[in-house]
Amino acid sequence: MTASLTLIAADGSETADPEPAQIAAAVRALTIDNWFVILERFEDTFLQVAVKADHFALERRAGGDETQEGTSVGTLDEVVTTFQAYARQDPAWASPFTWARVKL
Repeated sequence: MTASLTLIAADGSETADPEPAQIAAAVRALTIDNWFVILERFEDTFLQVAVKADHFALERRAGGDETQEGTSVGTLDEVVTTFQAYARQDPAWASPFTWARVKL
């Protein structure tokens, strides 16, 4: 069974079971003011991205705080591709990156 997803934007808007085009549009709408997007699969299981000065901070979590890891991504195209792969549960979605534990 495929888990349902919720796409959450910085403005508080939420989209249940987003289509690939909706995911791409939300990521491409990132700005310094609209600074994050989260794709949540379950409570405490998500992929999120935040706008930084010179990159995009990508973080994943698969449970509690101790599972949160992050990496840097240089382009929106990489973020879009990663979010869409995560949404379709492609097992290779995380492999292009080197992940490090995020201290919360």
